[in-house]
Amino acid sequence: MTNKKKIIIGLQVVATVYLLGNMIYSNLQAFDLTSTAMGLLGLFGNILLAHKKSSTFALNMSNNILGGVLSFQNRFFAEVGMNIIYFLTQALQGIPYFKKHKDETGEVVTKSEIEPIKIITYIAFGTLAMGLVSKFFDGNMVVLDSIQNGIAIGAQLRQMNGNADGWLLWVVSNVINMIVWASVGNWILVASFAAYAIVAISGYLNWSE
Repeated sequence: MTNKKKIIIGLQVVATVYLLGNMIYSNLQAFDLTSTAMGLLGLFGNILLAHKKSSTFALNMSNNILGGVLSFQNRFFAEVGMNIIYFLTQALQGIPYFKKHKDETGEVVTKSEIEPIKIITYIAFGTLAMGLVSKFFDGNMVVLDSIQNGIAIGAQLRQMNGNADGWLLWVVSNVINMIVWASVGNWILVASFAAYAIVAISGYLNWSE
């Protein structure tokens, strides 16, 4: 195993141990099955995605369903829309990409080039669109939630097209999500997004090889 692979695995182990420890502590205070299930689905789904495994989609799409429910309950309406977008882009873009773009060993081919104009366009459009949705429904933390979702749209579209830079955008998106969910006191999801950010770093390292 190369040193880079050791770092990738190490980051994922740290994320897993951290999140599981936080969940055990939080659930001893007040049991929250939905947030716990969402956090674990997202964690293991992202780890599988970091390793370019098509089995990621079953976990991540289930995570999107739970995420949409939790976001609706907390009036983060832009986030509800985002979970719908995550689900659809995986079904319509990610799954077909993973099936069609494989090398001679059967591993999914990923791309390391960065395209700033596309990234900025995705983020700007996503921020505006999700901001209008959240404002229309009188959601909470409209500006920050919409910026986070704009970045997440860019991350998702890049990632589902096999671009490694999508992982870097996820790091930023996950950090903002920590602030959003801290505002409503959901510490399980704060820990989940912290773990996702760590996994995202490992995903970038693996996809950019």
